[in-house]
Amino acid sequence: MKVKGVYEMARIVKRAEERRNEILHKAQELFYKHGYTNTSVNMVIEALGISKGAFYHYFKSKEELLDCLSEEFTQNIITKIETMINNPNLNALEKLNRMYKESGNYKVENIDFIMTITEALYSDNNLLLRYKFNSKSVESVLPLMTSILQQGKDEGVFNIDDPQATARIVLLFGMSIAEYNAKLLLQLKDNPEKIDKMHEHFMIYQKSVERILGAPQESFHAFNIEFFEVFRTAYVSSK
Repeated sequence: MKVKGVYEMARIVKRAEERRNEILHKAQELFYKHGYTNTSVNMVIEALGISKGAFYHYFKSKEELLDCLSEEFTQNIITKIETMINNPNLNALEKLNRMYKESGNYKVENIDFIMTITEALYSDNNLLLRYKFNSKSVESVLPLMTSILQQGKDEGVFNIDDPQATARIVLLFGMSIAEYNAKLLLQLKDNPEKIDKMHEHFMIYQKSVERILGAPQESFHAFNIEFFEVFRTAYVSSK
């Protein structure tokens, strides 16, 4: 019996990964064009000219496609943040502010994905998927936030007892704000003024996080109004 060599096996694995990514990003393209709700698995299959068996070999459902795209998106943000966090020349407050800035910039650069995933996750049919996405996001960012808060505690700028527990509280609080803001985001087409309410919520978040951390007043900056204006402009121009 002929045994496949290491090189041949590596080629097979690579081809499988390439096909998986091909399906994933074709689905992303169709989600942008037609919306998540209006895109079916059959549309992805037909666009790629593959069999149903080939699709279901890699993905169980449309929901799994979205889950994988969301995970990829979160990992890209984390990769950007990690480089900054490992910079020994930045203090804890600088790292915390840049963490939110880097995340915000990436979301602006990928605004189509943000709009698509918000529409999809906040459908009544995707409650479980939304819970999974939010939970994964918090757990993925938790080690990075913990590292920053530990540094801030060591520097004496944050008055906290347990950096990891505090990091989890800050992230979960932010997720709850984002959850409510997502509902406002979906109303922007007809009510562009809702962006002001979204910004107001994050200003409250900023002040609350400063208190939780025992940080100096007006030292923490999550997202500025320009970040939200990008979303208002995108929605108005898409009418």
